[in-house]
Amino acid sequence: MAVAITLVSACGRPTQATDAEDLLTGARLYAANGCGTCHGREGRGDGPLASTLSPPARDFRDPNAFKNGSDPTSIATTLATGLTRDGGQMQSYFHLSDRERFLIARYVVSLRTAPVSSSPGASHD
Repeated sequence: MAVAITLVSACGRPTQATDAEDLLTGARLYAANGCGTCHGREGRGDGPLASTLSPPARDFRDPNAFKNGSDPTSIATTLATGLTRDGGQMQSYFHLSDRERFLIARYVVSLRTAPVSSSPGASHD
């Protein structure tokens, strides 16, 4: 079960500081849980194992590449259940809390608009 979480400041508006902190936490969780192994550091589907996967790892820049929806709540749900049908190979991340899966999902969505790495041949872990 995924939980949609909206963080707001005392005046009822989302806070940029909290958003930045959440994205940083999501990036750390993404790295710590090996997401970059398949999807690459920048979520382009070019991680070290990507060439061995069939079907290929998703390129997070393409919202149409997501099997179960490309919004954070849908992505968090997919992280909870994994993808084992229709040739999918992604494990479930049931060991993470709903909040942790949601933070990874928000980070994944942020990769759609992330600036392109300026260093050619940058490591994708």
